[in-house]
Amino acid sequence: MAKYDKVDLAFKFLSDKEKSGDSFTLEELSEHTTWTIGSCRTYVSKRWHQYIENDDGHYSTSGIRYLSEEEFREVHSQKLNNVVDMSSKGILLKKAKEFALLAVSTYNNPFTTFKSYGFIVNIIIAWTALLHAIFEKKGVEYFYKDEFGQPILKDGDKKAWELSKCCEEFWPGAASPEKTNLLFLIGLRNKIEHRSLPALDLAVIGECQACLCNFESLLVEEFGDIHALMAHLAIALQLTRTSQQSQIDALKQLQKENYRVVREFMETYKNDLSDDVLESQKYRIRAFLIPKIGNHAKTSDLAVEFINTNKLTDEELRSYEQGIAFIKGIESPYKLKPSKVVEAIKERHAFFNTSLHTKCWKFYTARPNHNDVNYKGEFAGYIEGFDGYLYSLKWIKFLISEISDQNKLAQIRAFRI
Repeated sequence: MAKYDKVDLAFKFLSDKEKSGDSFTLEELSEHTTWTIGSCRTYVSKRWHQYIENDDGHYSTSGIRYLSEEEFREVHSQKLNNVVDMSSKGILLKKAKEFALLAVSTYNNPFTTFKSYGFIVNIIIAWTALLHAIFEKKGVEYFYKDEFGQPILKDGDKKAWELSKCCEEFWPGAASPEKTNLLFLIGLRNKIEHRSLPALDLAVIGECQACLCNFESLLVEEFGDIHALMAHLAIALQLTRTSQQSQIDALKQLQKENYRVVREFMETYKNDLSDDVLESQKYRIRAFLIPKIGNHAKTSDLAVEFINTNKLTDEELRSYEQGIAFIKGIESPYKLKPSKVVEAIKERHAFFNTSLHTKCWKFYTARPNHNDVNYKGEFAGYIEGFDGYLYSLKWIKFLISEISDQNKLAQIRAFRI
């Protein structure tokens, strides 16, 4: 029998099982290939482990049908202690993980000035490779095609989807926090690509951290714990003694004219988000770092503990809020454009429109008639970058209640602008 005859039989057997969605046993694999049960057990657990899942003696495959016969031979021929996935999916996974680690190392390097930009550029490459790997695994064609259905070539290679297109395909139509986070970072990259803006780092640290967490979660979910990055990462040490003044300086820098375009993008993008997305830890991480003090030195090895606010009860969250409110950023209550206010109220009162909204804010003096850059009221506030007034959720709730009263509604309608 030739060198690869049994390997080729195994490849056909495994590919057919994957295409049909059937599981198999070691006995069935042995009978088909004439390998011993022991050899089959070694191959599925070591040589092919990245493609095989074991469910109490019943095995299933994922990704083998997308390999060529030659690629499967290469996988099978690797040394048992150095199995490398040489398929397109495997190469993309390796690229995704390496660029994710490069993004982290760039951000945590104390000598790097443009931390956010370096992180964003590398994490976008990592995410693109990860989603391409997932598409490879699922057999999704992720290349652009012309009007005749033929792949479009760029520099001799098939033109693959960029990350924004991948997001739309992976999360179709969904305003998921993960997708929203990525689209924000893509847009931010495009805005700062030709600008020197290091003061953005403190403004987007939460989005960057969420992006990394989302990346590892999806990586492990799709390809298993063996690909987790956690073993390679540690909490970056911070020079906290100077951080307070650094934050003040950065916030002042962010208000300067050369930051205007980027500042407008950030404010406008966030103002269009729903509260559910904006408050999600998958869109932006807001971490509480709590010192852990033990009774003895040897019980205090871990210096900090991360608290996931999503898992706290209301009482526990209030307790943490009271203790550490002085280190939290302040979230602006003014997020809603007039069109968003009208849209929200129309869900309760179908007759509500833009003209009536204008009468409402004038009737209740919710904001000044002229632009006052310093105005911050109960229901509205002037937002630089947007160059106008945005409204709070409190304004929507107030109006819904007020116009439910027919007498009050009649007064508003009769009000002369």
